[in-house]
Amino acid sequence: MVEISKALDKLNTHEHKGSPKAGSTGPLDDHLYMYHMPYSYTAEQIRKIRTHILHLSERSVPRVIMITSAVPSEGKTIVASNLAISIAKGEDQHVLLVECDLRKPNLYSLFKYPPSPGISEIIQGRFQIADCLIKTPIEKLTILPAAKEPPANPSELLESKSMSSIIAEVGQRYSDRFVIIDTPPIQATVDPKILADQVDGIIVVVRHRYTRESDFKMSLSILPREKILGTVLNAQDELPSKKYRYRKYGYHNYY
Repeated sequence: MVEISKALDKLNTHEHKGSPKAGSTGPLDDHLYMYHMPYSYTAEQIRKIRTHILHLSERSVPRVIMITSAVPSEGKTIVASNLAISIAKGEDQHVLLVECDLRKPNLYSLFKYPPSPGISEIIQGRFQIADCLIKTPIEKLTILPAAKEPPANPSELLESKSMSSIIAEVGQRYSDRFVIIDTPPIQATVDPKILADQVDGIIVVVRHRYTRESDFKMSLSILPREKILGTVLNAQDELPSKKYRYRKYGYHNYY
């Protein structure tokens, strides 16, 4: 736990120099709307999600938030990344974006850094947290990757006491820190169920005209309902005033 604490101290000072930086392999992906287009309609919808989280009336503000979806290709990683950027742009909040999709890590393709060691290697004792942190061009936003190479036993790693200790420590050490955790889809693996017990809140991403109602309902039944903060309707192809489609990656420009 001492090593974890030392690493967390470096989050505030940005002294983590061992890992590559975001943007080291190219420009950050266009789907990081809060970075490239902070005044766009899409960015405004992301801010609404942030506001909902920061101003919950019926419960305390959740500091460790899991982003998941029912099935693959619903856009949960893009939602998690943009939400993390949005919170980090606030006056008082630092954000650690943790990638817990150990099977198919993808944050490196959005934030443009080489596949890097992370959660998997830390749990296995091969690296320390300080060695794995990725600094981003967004002030107060740091990334903790999933794994340089997908491990053979991802569920077992996430169920370990080491993983519980990591989440507890990063979530409780500082009162001004949010931890956004990107997980695999619920229907694809048991990993989200494992992590759900360790977070304060859960957001479920649903892709418009893609997610089947039966898959969505089944996913909700697996998660602890009291922790669900809400759902994000993603990839809706119609804005209030006009249709606007963003087809570069087969994605619609709407949350």
